[in-house]
Amino acid sequence: MRDVAPLSDGGRIDVARLMDRLELPRTPAGWARACVADLLPLAGRDGMPAFDAGCLVIGWGLTPALLHCIHRSGASYLDIEIDPRRFTEHMHFCARTNDPVIEAALRARCVDDELFWNHAAVRKGCFARRGAPTLFDPRLRVGLFFGQDLLDLSLVSGGRTMHPASVIAPLRELAQGVDLLVIKPHSHEPALHDLVPIARAIPNVAWTRENTYALLSASNVHFVAGLSSNVLAEARYFRKPAHALIEPDRDAAGQLPLACSDWIAMGPGLGAMDFVEAVCGGGDDGGGIDGRAKEPEAENHHAASPGPSPVPGSTAWPATAIDRAFGARRSFDDDQGLSLGLPEVSELQLGRPYMFHPGSAALGWLSHGWSGFHDAGVRSHGELACLVIPLPALSPSASHQQPHRLEVRIDFLANAKPTSVHAMFDGVVLPGQRATGARRRSVVFEVQPTAGRKCLVLQFVVADASRAVATGGMRRLVMAPPSFSIRKLQVSLRTGRGVISAPPEATASRPWSEMYPVRAVARVFRALVDSARRVSG
Repeated sequence: MRDVAPLSDGGRIDVARLMDRLELPRTPAGWARACVADLLPLAGRDGMPAFDAGCLVIGWGLTPALLHCIHRSGASYLDIEIDPRRFTEHMHFCARTNDPVIEAALRARCVDDELFWNHAAVRKGCFARRGAPTLFDPRLRVGLFFGQDLLDLSLVSGGRTMHPASVIAPLRELAQGVDLLVIKPHSHEPALHDLVPIARAIPNVAWTRENTYALLSASNVHFVAGLSSNVLAEARYFRKPAHALIEPDRDAAGQLPLACSDWIAMGPGLGAMDFVEAVCGGGDDGGGIDGRAKEPEAENHHAASPGPSPVPGSTAWPATAIDRAFGARRSFDDDQGLSLGLPEVSELQLGRPYMFHPGSAALGWLSHGWSGFHDAGVRSHGELACLVIPLPALSPSASHQQPHRLEVRIDFLANAKPTSVHAMFDGVVLPGQRATGARRRSVVFEVQPTAGRKCLVLQFVVADASRAVATGGMRRLVMAPPSFSIRKLQVSLRTGRGVISAPPEATASRPWSEMYPVRAVARVFRALVDSARRVSG
């Protein structure tokens, strides 16, 4: 028995040399191509092992290329991962193999699908008792799009890494069937630039950081979409239609060996000695495959085991074994408490000024990118902040040719150089107006009230800022985290003569092109200036 690893992990495989032999670049694009490349000619070269009959390869998330290489060499493999259904009390493994004996052992100990249905019902019951039953507003039909880690094997399709920008057309078609398409970024992926094309191309988009399973439990969520997110496998247990927008190579039948089994859910018993004996056969002294005595557990957890009872005379692993081995649950959003459900969101009252402070009804409108309070209001956090505001129903006589005027005052926190904030509405940059002081701005614009508009969605793109500060008589450059505070919001019904300014037409203004201002702030600023000139001129 031996471990096989690349040079970077203390092993012998020279990945760089192997990429050169495959004539692939040492880039993410080259890595994606290597996931489906023919690796058999590389066996035994540059540290790559040569597999043969009688060899068992146990791997974690093996690529289709490795599965084919192992299978064509006559060896058996056991490919293991964490099961994508992570809402259960404890995590589970899932495994697949090309060996019929191993497959039989897996199926004899697989987790019954009823367990997942039961745990989903428990989660829904939890959120039904805590928080609102709907997301934002019960009148809204909502679709969810779930983001993923940028470096994810399940994003490789056709030997290429896929991005949300490549699935805009089918996603736009889905979004047309709902009032609001809500983007839920991955909780472990701080960068949002990969998701920006969705907000740029689809007008009815909002953002959220709410708990994944609270969102799946919301009664007004009508579908769940994603490239290949794990949540798509979980959605059916919450009775939500799921739409996978790509087919990952790692699960595509045409990319896998014909003998490869489906993924089979397993509890922690996957590592117990009785399973290993069933797969590999026991030693002469009955102590295991290497002849060593079994190590007993402190407690017998037969009753707590999620799978079938182990064979007589064996000791089951504890049900918490996988959780403890990984040191984290990973089943829930780490930044969200399970005791809290979806927030109650108040409908806006026309003409009423809303102050953002603890206890204010306006706090329910903070859907994404806000954290904590400042003396000037609620403070933004990160590169994007979003407000979702339910609007009151307007009678045709009251709304005929009488636009809303939404006034938002933003107080910046930067001192020497104000933080750049670009307000977005329906995918278009709004013209900003400087008010008193270098740290204060007001944005005033119009929204034509229509019968189909049930909520108002505002997005704020926050640019990076840097400033020089004095420290001990020396000056050094400190990267200040970009942020701003929003203090007041008011929506009033005005006549045509009360127009302050109107948002630029989407066809006449450059759209929001990128999230990171290092490359795009110049283009956004030009669009902002051009918009202001058109309105004033």
